[in-house]
Amino acid sequence: MVGMAIVVAIFFTTIIPLYLYMSSLYNLFSNELNSRRIKDIDRATEDLKLLVEGKTAIYPGGPSIGLILKNVSPIMIRVERIWAIDINLGSPINEAPCIEGPVDVFAGENFTIPVGGCLNDFTGRVQFIAVTERGRLFGSAPVDINRGRLVAGLYPYTLTVSIINMERGKEYAINILPLDNADTQPRSIKYKATASNENISLSFGATAGTFMVYLSENGVLVAGARLLAPNRNPMSVTLPDYWNVVFILRRAEALFVTMDLEVSAPSSVLEGQAFTFNILLSLPAQASESVQVHVAAIMNAMRLQGDYDHQALSCTPSSTTLSPGSTIVILSCYMRANELQGNRGQGSITITVDPVTAAGTGVDSGRQYPSDGDSVTIQVVRQRGNR
Repeated sequence: MVGMAIVVAIFFTTIIPLYLYMSSLYNLFSNELNSRRIKDIDRATEDLKLLVEGKTAIYPGGPSIGLILKNVSPIMIRVERIWAIDINLGSPINEAPCIEGPVDVFAGENFTIPVGGCLNDFTGRVQFIAVTERGRLFGSAPVDINRGRLVAGLYPYTLTVSIINMERGKEYAINILPLDNADTQPRSIKYKATASNENISLSFGATAGTFMVYLSENGVLVAGARLLAPNRNPMSVTLPDYWNVVFILRRAEALFVTMDLEVSAPSSVLEGQAFTFNILLSLPAQASESVQVHVAAIMNAMRLQGDYDHQALSCTPSSTTLSPGSTIVILSCYMRANELQGNRGQGSITITVDPVTAAGTGVDSGRQYPSDGDSVTIQVVRQRGNR
């Protein structure tokens, strides 16, 4: 009895405190896990918009720059730091942040902060980065700064460059070199022609001054007989007196091909069954232009023979423009097979589309494109139990 009493005493003096200790550790672990989960959810929920605007009347120091902090999340966001980053160098403009202490932006609130003081007469492109208490980074759109102030109307003029008669599949690059104190944005644009003899006009924001405009084709400067007018490359243009540059290339010879026509229909149908068939038209990838399809001409070339209900036939035209390498359904038709008479075990329906000389017109050249023909035969089968 004494021994049992000692064992019970040892059990209660060791196991129960151990259980209480483990229970407290589990509670601490659960609380910490929940706390971290809540922090992660709050961190992912943060959504802060940064907008830059020029301010003239709010600040007593005169014209300055204001950074609008727009909280579009459902929770409060505490901004710990705001940095002004030089886009060209990728480093902060000042060693100190643009705010002295944390800024609380409540849900749905717009809070404006003066940030002109941290630019120190900076000239160039700048982006403002906000760092939140939860470790998120939010950035504004890059803006142009001139001597510490937001630039308005940096490019008051428009320089237009046109390219006439491009060749399909080739990449054209326009490069602009400003002279003296002139400036333009962007300075280079690339464009890949999707059709032969295609024309484009591109616009560039620019200041007053002289510019040299270069035209390259697949990385090679266009010159010689390939360039009809003007016969100079690069071209010199001075704004605002002249604002347009036109490069006229030799017109490319269009490649004419025969369009492929196909009748898509079931191989067999039951007597009295209604079904649909389609007329497909394909333009080979070798074609140098898109084609406007003449659906009426193809409908006139279609002939039907056999056991079908003439009264139930109807056709609906679909898309009418084909680009090189594409296939479209130009006609979708509905018809019904006739009931077989007498002891005939099966019948047939033949759908024929004859070749069409003028099945389409080239969008760029205006030339007529032909199409080939096709024919299919559909077997009409008697239903089981009918004689």
